Amino acid sequence: MVIRYPVLLILLLGMVFACKAEKAAEPAKPAPVIVIKPERPVLTSEQRKELGFPADIISQIESAAAAEAEPFYAADETGRLSGFSVRTKRAEVVIETYRGKLLAKGYLLFKSHNGFGNLPDIVTVTKGQDSYDILKIQRTEGPKYHLKTDAIISWLTERQKDASFVVTGAGHYWVEAQFVKMPQNIDEFAKKVSAFAPDVLVRGPGTQEKLVERMKKTNGFFLVWD
Repeated sequence: MVIRYPVLLILLLGMVFACKAEKAAEPAKPAPVIVIKPERPVLTSEQRKELGFPADIISQIESAAAAEAEPFYAADETGRLSGFSVRTKRAEVVIETYRGKLLAKGYLLFKSHNGFGNLPDIVTVTKGQDSYDILKIQRTEGPKYHLKTDAIISWLTERQKDASFVVTGAGHYWVEAQFVKMPQNIDEFAKKVSAFAPDVLVRGPGTQEKLVERMKKTNGFFLVWD
């Protein structure tokens, strides 16, 4: 009888430790991941009043893009409200339909963000008379190649001797343009494009021949400095 209790105690302690070991071996359940999408800023009535843009211009672009207008701020040190933007996957249609009409009224309509087919593009409306002003508004540069905004505008102006085109989009490191009249020698024009913006080939075409094909297909050209 004296020996029985210590044996029982040892057995009970063994069972307790075994249970703890089993519980410790259970994998911890991962915590649920909650994704919160940030709300996009909508152009408020106060901002619409501050801009002073005709209400029909804003409503037409909203309707064409099937999206609500958002505030667009200058890329310079002022950061002032200088226009409005819409997110859309119909950027080309919106720009083609309304660019000329708005330009006649003193407004620039352009692609300010390129979603490259994966995300919606952003189309922006701001005051201006010259499509080159888009590069100034976006402060377009090619820092890797020591290119400032003025140098890019000068190159584009020089290329007008080879073809007639308008700038339809620009970001901080890229430019899109649409031909009004295709260059007579598109192969030579494509060489000038890739020489001025070498990253254009890396971004997709890969070869000079494919770059020419893309320019013919899109009736325009693209510059980028990664």
